[in-house]
Amino acid sequence: MNIKTYTAALTLMVLVAACGGKDDPKANLKNKASEKALEVRAELTKKKNEFEKLRTEISRLEKRLEKLDPSYAKAKKEAKTTLVSTIPVSKESFTSYVEVRGTVKSDKNVILNAQTQGLVTYIPVQEGQLVGAGQLLVSQENSVMVNQLEEVKTQLKLAEALFKRQDNLWKKKIGTEIQYLTAKNNKESLERKIKTIQAQMALSSITAPFTGVIDEIFVKKGQNVGPMNQILRLVSLNTVQIQADVSEAYLGRISRGDKVKIKFPSLDIERVAAIKTIGQVINPDNRTFRIELELPNTNRLLKPDLQAIVEMEDFTAKDALVIPSNLIQKDKAGEFVYVLSKKDGKTLAKKVLIRRGANAKNRTLVKRGLKGDELLIEQGFRDVSEGGLVKVTNTTQPKKTDSSEKKVVKVKN
Repeated sequence: MNIKTYTAALTLMVLVAACGGKDDPKANLKNKASEKALEVRAELTKKKNEFEKLRTEISRLEKRLEKLDPSYAKAKKEAKTTLVSTIPVSKESFTSYVEVRGTVKSDKNVILNAQTQGLVTYIPVQEGQLVGAGQLLVSQENSVMVNQLEEVKTQLKLAEALFKRQDNLWKKKIGTEIQYLTAKNNKESLERKIKTIQAQMALSSITAPFTGVIDEIFVKKGQNVGPMNQILRLVSLNTVQIQADVSEAYLGRISRGDKVKIKFPSLDIERVAAIKTIGQVINPDNRTFRIELELPNTNRLLKPDLQAIVEMEDFTAKDALVIPSNLIQKDKAGEFVYVLSKKDGKTLAKKVLIRRGANAKNRTLVKRGLKGDELLIEQGFRDVSEGGLVKVTNTTQPKKTDSSEKKVVKVKN
């Protein structure tokens, strides 16, 4: 091996060694951080264990001191006394309501259609105008029928003259019976034809079937319309109906004539009305039956298809035990409240299991568990425990107001 070859090989070995042996700074920092975290974690575990041992030792010494020094035990109990306020259990009337959604309807909300073919020649009314029953609303072109009517009337005059003459002859026993009957038939046939033409002409004049307001006009003057083409909408809103679907679960609790409250959220108004009709059929799709109410609407604020909320009384309980809903707590044993209890001259917190009923306005009807003479712990009710010492700062008297519950019933469409 010559000197040049040896030198090149040596240089290559040095470069390879330098590259392969170079440390990654990021990897080194990561390893150091992991090592530090392990050290801190171990130190934290050690301190926690020491703390638990110390707390156990403190508890043991406190119990020993309580036995040796009664004054210490008394001071400790006084330190655990919780300041609370109380409120008496309220006896009041409680009413439950079923709340369902309804819709405003009008049995005098109709679309008038054309009854014959022809051009619209006259529209003497405007949208929003109040019209009376029988008033002309739209006229169609009927000149052909007018001409036919005049022609038939002329024929009728001749037929009447011929019949009168033939009738006189027949009374004098002149002429045949066939001549008399022919003259009579011609006259009566023309009379019937006039009535038919007049009836056809009446079809070209659309009149109001009842007193109401022109809500919308669908045609224009000069437009050619035919039978069943929509002409206009006539609405009478002096009286409206409210229709609502109620769950079949309430079928036996609602009767015709029951007073209900009706709210219109869009208008922010309330009305009271009696149930007018109760449906006799259960809708198989959503298991509901329909009720209908009728409301006067002289100011015409209520419009067809306006949404309404109907509140119907479900049941009423007099002298019911009612408490604030927020005082009710729950654990594995069930729902409970804390009341005041006296024992050996001490005021304690007592846990009472209850069975709740309906809710209304943040107040709850209690079915079981309370007698009605208890004092509920109000302020501080979350800080006390069964048998814990309490000190009453004041007692709040409940407001004597009736409670009412609203059950919102959602109907599947």
